[in-house]
This record gives sequence, structure tokens and C-alpha cells, in this order.
Amino acid sequence: MAQRFPKKVLIVGDGLAGTLMAWECVKRGLIFEQWSNGSPAASDVAAGMFNPVSFRRILPQWDAANHAARARIAFQGIEKSLGITLWHEVPIIRVFPDAQYASLWAERASGTHEVSPFIETLSRGDLHPSIHAPHGAGLVRESGWVDVQLLTEKSRKHWQRQGQWKAEAWCMEDGCPSEFDAVMDCRGVGAVDDLAKFGLELRPNHGEVITVQTELEWGQQIVNNVTWALPLGSGTYRIGSTYRWDMDEPTVLAASLDHLIDQANLARTGPALVATEATSHRAGLRPSCFDRRPILGQVSVQSPWYFACTGWGTRGVTIGPTMVDWTLDVALGLITDVPDEVHPKRFSTFTKN
Repeated sequence: MAQRFPKKVLIVGDGLAGTLMAWECVKRGLIFEQWSNGSPAASDVAAGMFNPVSFRRILPQWDAANHAARARIAFQGIEKSLGITLWHEVPIIRVFPDAQYASLWAERASGTHEVSPFIETLSRGDLHPSIHAPHGAGLVRESGWVDVQLLTEKSRKHWQRQGQWKAEAWCMEDGCPSEFDAVMDCRGVGAVDDLAKFGLELRPNHGEVITVQTELEWGQQIVNNVTWALPLGSGTYRIGSTYRWDMDEPTVLAASLDHLIDQANLARTGPALVATEATSHRAGLRPSCFDRRPILGQVSVQSPWYFACTGWGTRGVTIGPTMVDWTLDVALGLITDVPDEVHPKRFSTFTKN
């Protein structure tokens, strides 16, 4: 296929999706401008964790190894460009909820199951003294977190200095501005109304996280007992997250603070964390789809300049770089279409008009 080179790309949104899109445009030699209307982004409260395992079912995440490898390359490349540290490899301790779960984990960890390469079973002596795990615990080594807030903040300032960022709103009715010939829609939940016109439902998933500063010694591994506690260093931990489908505003709920503190304490021995140790409490809306896969590529025959790149849900750090690759590959004519698992046609209501 002959490669196309858009004269200038408009990237709408400057959260995680828009930021990764911008850096990939740089890598590919594309001229772009990034617009943002300043509305809250899910990235503002994202933990930024990467984890190859679905703990609910003890299965590997979607194409876990390939997505993680691509993500590592992308974020470490941005680190070099900005002179900052973003990629933090930190093991996750999964506290088992009951004996049945523990037995299934041990079976899969010691066998030839597709998840086996990612998980291990720990002995009591392997656990930090602060961890309470009456049914045992497992380990995921190939995990960690990306400092998404630092990424978006430093990238935004970088593009502003380059004259490539503008405080400007955009929606589908605005069309493709005359100075551009392609629009990459990375708005997250801001794209809900526009995508609905094509029969594509992007669902806001409300989530809250807190940050605490404590003198409690909880170790330097991520601990997950459904709620997770992520060590940031110097006695600071980020704790999350809540998940609700009945809210369409990024509202902070007082009850969520107590809930997250209580849940984190269930995985600990000794003195309990208290709500007064919380230093921040934030809420956001994650853009999600019915099957937890993104919406990518062209959605309109009449608007061939429009490309969606949204709906990353809770796994944006891991899958984001690959999703950006696929979207740009289509825009540049390197591939005819995005893979079926992220194609809008998987929605039974999709109308490509």
C-alpha cells in the first residue's frame, strides 16, 4: 500500500491518549497541533499501573506480553526526550480472597496454563511483615506503574513551548479545520456524544483514588486485595480504585475515602491507616466500552478525515502505544483497517454513515 502523509494532524485531547498520539506523530515525522478544552481527563487521576494478569479470573490480559513490550519502548523513549522518569517496574502482591482462589492460582502458576509465565505462589516468609494474607498470596513480577500525571504535564508544557498546543474545544460538527487534513479524536468521555451518532456507545466509568502520607511501613511492592496500594516512596501511597457506572460527572464522594482506607487496611497487619493521613482524593471518568476494548479508526464514510482513538478504560498505559500505532497506521495507509477486536463494526448498533 502507498503511504499517505497528512500535511497536518489535529489531535483533540491532551490526556494519556492525546499525549501518546503526539509523541508517536513526532516519531513518524508528522506535523501536528494538539487542542484541549481543559475539561478533566481520566488521566488526571490514573494510577498508571501495568499488569499482565486479570486477577478476577487469573488469566492473562489481552495480548499482554506484546502490549507491555511496546509500552516499555514508548514510555522509555518519551523519558529520554523529556529528561524525566516515567516507567517504574514494581512487583504486585496479590492477596488471595479465599482457599478456592489460592488453589486455582497455585495450579496455574505451576502448570502450563497461558497465565503461568506471569504468576508465582509465595510462601508466608516471602511476604512483607505488614501484609495480612490468611489464604496466602501470589506474585506478578512484570508489573509496575507509569507516572501519567507527570507525563501529561511535562508533555503539555513541551508542546506549548513548541507552539503546538492550543486551548481550543472541538467536536464533530466543527468538521476538519482547513489547516488540517486529519483529526485524531483522543478526547475520552468527551467523545461520547459524537460517537453515539454512529451507534457507538462509549461508557463513562467513575473511579476515585486517594493518596496518603503515613509513618506505617508497608514495604515497596504493590499490594492488591481488589483495592490496591501503590508505593510512591517516602511513606506516600496511592490507593484505589472505585468503579461505578451510575455517575457521569467526576465527583468526589466522601464515603469513598473511608471505603478505600478500610479496604486497604484489610490487607495489613498492625496499626491501621486512618482517613486523616489522606493528602488528596480525586475522581475521574474512564472511557470504556461494553467489551473493554477501545474504539479505533475511521467511523464515518462521509468524514474520512476523522479517526477515533478512545475507550482505553483502565489499561491505557499498557495498550495505549499499540492503539496509537494501529490508528496512525490506518491514517497513513500502512494498513487498510484496524484489527477486528477494536473495530467499530463489533458494535451491533454501528452505522458507518
